[in-house]
Amino acid sequence: MKILLSGYYGFSNAGDEAVLAALLAHLSERIASPRFTVASGDPAGTEQLHAPTSQKYFLRGVRRNDFKGLAAAMKSADLFISGGGSLMQDVTSVRNVAYHCGLLRLAQFRRKPSMMYAQGVGPLRQNLSQKLVRAAASRAAVITVRDEASKVLLQQIGVRSPIQVTADPVWGLVAQCGGQEDVAQDGPVWCVSLRSWPGDEEHTSRKRVAATLAVLRDVAMRRSAHLRFLPMQAGVDDVLLNSLGVPAANWIATAGIHPAKIMGATRSCQIMIAMRLHALIFAASQGVPCVAINYDPKVAALARALHIPLLEATDCSQSAKLAAAIDAAVAPSTEQLAALAEVACSNADIARRLVRK
Repeated sequence: MKILLSGYYGFSNAGDEAVLAALLAHLSERIASPRFTVASGDPAGTEQLHAPTSQKYFLRGVRRNDFKGLAAAMKSADLFISGGGSLMQDVTSVRNVAYHCGLLRLAQFRRKPSMMYAQGVGPLRQNLSQKLVRAAASRAAVITVRDEASKVLLQQIGVRSPIQVTADPVWGLVAQCGGQEDVAQDGPVWCVSLRSWPGDEEHTSRKRVAATLAVLRDVAMRRSAHLRFLPMQAGVDDVLLNSLGVPAANWIATAGIHPAKIMGATRSCQIMIAMRLHALIFAASQGVPCVAINYDPKVAALARALHIPLLEATDCSQSAKLAAAIDAAVAPSTEQLAALAEVACSNADIARRLVRK
């Protein structure tokens, strides 16, 4: 069985690599001897990071802008999956939407079964983006989304096909021990995942993040807590931390580390305070209480679903509000985590039924 996977892979983003790791694990557990081709920004890096530890599957990468190679892979594929993550959004660029919709339309032109797999859709601010997504999604064989807001948005822009709300694939990823968990401290460890504020100029964004960090340090000092930092996007979050003077010794290593090991490293934390969506999922899946910082609707949606404290941008500069959010944070129940993992894995069950039709 040949499966072509597309997503934001090969860009050293731990969250998106976790999505790919979950896809590979879940699909290979349900489909005999699958042969995966992954569209990637770094094909060799993808092959190395996600190399199978057993003979469960075969994996090769193809450069995501190698359109001749992608066309050849699509021609021989039995299934095309437009993978999880925030692929259908135009915050970064309309080109992002055009790329992912273009691959879906190519699959449909080739009469290949195509699946939108647990995607988070939106924002779609431009009319062109909405038209592209409507055309591609309406002809997909199956659509699953990771949250209700994505389903509502697709329906609002005119997608009339059935849409099933499942869960982010990473909820079903099994954490691994990576040697970063055993950090002896004489007080609680708070894990922090920060990123730049979208839409701001670099200087303005850095000032806002610096203000948030100052408040975090103040509250942590008063609680005798130690801060560990989780840079989810290599070349972005680590650069930001360096610019803020955060020593690398206080980071959880992520560059070149398998996402299941990064997830496992969050077990050592007593709380996760994060802007990044998958930093929250990593920690919550390990039973760690979380506080979310609202930089994007997807983070707010997760906070509502898990009933975790959500700090708005203006709250981050107020020690009292941060301290109150930390006090209010509780870990998800084992029952809730089990349900999320089951629903996350159901995406692969849906894909398996699609190729057996």
